Amino acid sequence: MGMPGKRKLFLIPALAALALGAVAVGHASAAAGPARAAVGHALTAPEDLDLCEGKAQLEAAVLTKSAAETIGENAGFVQVTDASVEVDGPAAAADTDQLIVTFTGEAMLDGQPNVLNPVVDAMQVRILVDGQVLPPGAVAFTTDAGQSDALQACTLVNGPGTHTVTVEWRLFDFANNSALTGTLGSWELHVERND
Repeated sequence: MGMPGKRKLFLIPALAALALGAVAVGHASAAAGPARAAVGHALTAPEDLDLCEGKAQLEAAVLTKSAAETIGENAGFVQVTDASVEVDGPAAAADTDQLIVTFTGEAMLDGQPNVLNPVVDAMQVRILVDGQVLPPGAVAFTTDAGQSDALQACTLVNGPGTHTVTVEWRLFDFANNSALTGTLGSWELHVERND
């Protein structure tokens, strides 16, 4: 069954107006979008912030592990099993490269008496390069019965040679009154080296 003639004539200008409106909105939103920084400009940071600046990406490594690992309470940090990546440093002794490290994973903490307390037990995670803890240091990766989380760190490495990136974890019993166990699985360690 066909459309009556007047309806066909009305449909053509309506569709044209709709298309013109979409183009105008697209141009307006592109013009109102965030300002882009000029390529090659020097970055600066306020006194209370550290700047970890790099340029073009030179290499990237991604290590994943789906099998879960469980630990109990321990006094110190221990390495997450298999969470270790080696990357090359810059070729020349005077050069510096940037390392950006991201660790993500699914974490679960069991045994805490009350997860609703404002000060709670936690699973802490930290990233190291060549045995040195990177800022921000140890962070609470989870305080409850399961969640995915991430930690990112940045550092500059000098001169040639191999640099080792590792991840460590521990269970922090705030009141020293729990029998905590922590499980970490489905994790990914992503390391990129930039010029």
